[in-house]
Amino acid sequence: MPAAEPPRRWSTVDDLIAVVRRRWESGRYLVEYASGAPFTSVSLPVTAPKADELLHRLTEATRWLTQFERASTNTNGTARFTVEYRTISSRTVGANRVPARITIDSLAQLCDLLDVADDVRALDDVIRITTDRLPAVLPWVVGHPSTAIAHRTHWADVLATVAWITDNEPARHFLRHIDIDGVDTKFVELNRHLISDLLSDVLPPERVSPTSPRHDLIARFGFRAKPSYTRFRLLSPDAEFPAAVSELTLRTNELAGLHPSATTVFIVENEISYLAFPDVPGSIVVFGGGFAIDIVKALDWLDDKAVVYWGDIDTHGLAMLSRLRARFPHVRSMLMDHATLAAHPRQWVTEPSQTTALLAHLTDEESAVYRDLIEDRYGPSVRLEQERVRFSLVRAAVEAWTG
Repeated sequence: MPAAEPPRRWSTVDDLIAVVRRRWESGRYLVEYASGAPFTSVSLPVTAPKADELLHRLTEATRWLTQFERASTNTNGTARFTVEYRTISSRTVGANRVPARITIDSLAQLCDLLDVADDVRALDDVIRITTDRLPAVLPWVVGHPSTAIAHRTHWADVLATVAWITDNEPARHFLRHIDIDGVDTKFVELNRHLISDLLSDVLPPERVSPTSPRHDLIARFGFRAKPSYTRFRLLSPDAEFPAAVSELTLRTNELAGLHPSATTVFIVENEISYLAFPDVPGSIVVFGGGFAIDIVKALDWLDDKAVVYWGDIDTHGLAMLSRLRARFPHVRSMLMDHATLAAHPRQWVTEPSQTTALLAHLTDEESAVYRDLIEDRYGPSVRLEQERVRFSLVRAAVEAWTG
């Protein structure tokens, strides 16, 4: 015997309120209100009992009808919505009026129904503050009222921050230079997405970098960035630097303006390997620290030097080598070959996460090492960190530059 069909579901007041609430949360009603547009009545159809359902589900239908009658007004008798009725008739139950549609005729009714009057008052405050302090932001508020009222408690400080940036030249300032009572860099960082959106809307196009992400205020609006630094050791005396100095850390842009007499530059990723690197006439060694290309790409004088890169024998070490060679095609690698890997089986470890990207700037031998690592020729995700390479091999490798 086939299972009986479940009873047909009728619209409840909660169902209809949920529909209206979803529309409210989309921001459409606040956008209309903020723009000054007249309120458009909200009309929703009601799925009501049929005549035969009134006969067979009379008690349930009576409770259902009472719910609509009670919910249509609040406790003081003010209408929350208007119920439109239609009449259904049958010989068994006669003529009965059932809700066919509800209509919300005003913003006040909508606010009462959804309990969102505080949001409208908050939007009024935001619009008033914006009109008084930074009217250029008003079009943005009209288009994004929900976001604006979500920041109602600190809206005035957000506007003050936007105004300060608008009136000052960011290229002359760090974010730390923003000087507003109650505003600090932590506040700016916490509200960076909102500040970025407002600035993007009010600043002329030439003051906004459209390719920079909205969360990066420094890059997007041209603030002074935290400088990068290059740490390096002199492996032999260099006339460009004081004789008593063996190691320096300089701002990379300032180092770019110097002209070291060294003819060879070694770039080493691991710190202890960098510190222990052998003396080599006419050479310096740069500490890469995992960011070699980002550190040295601004050093144009490397175009005229012999550049030697030494990193881990793993997929990411070879990827860094490929990136570096994309900027400086004459880069040579050191101790990143099959022989070095095969000489240290007891020092192999596992690379936590391999890259399988196409590396277009490796030599044939380097590409073969990369392929063997990816294909697990030596074992799963084999890695040889450079600090595990025997130091006698390091000394032997630099002999080509020691004369």
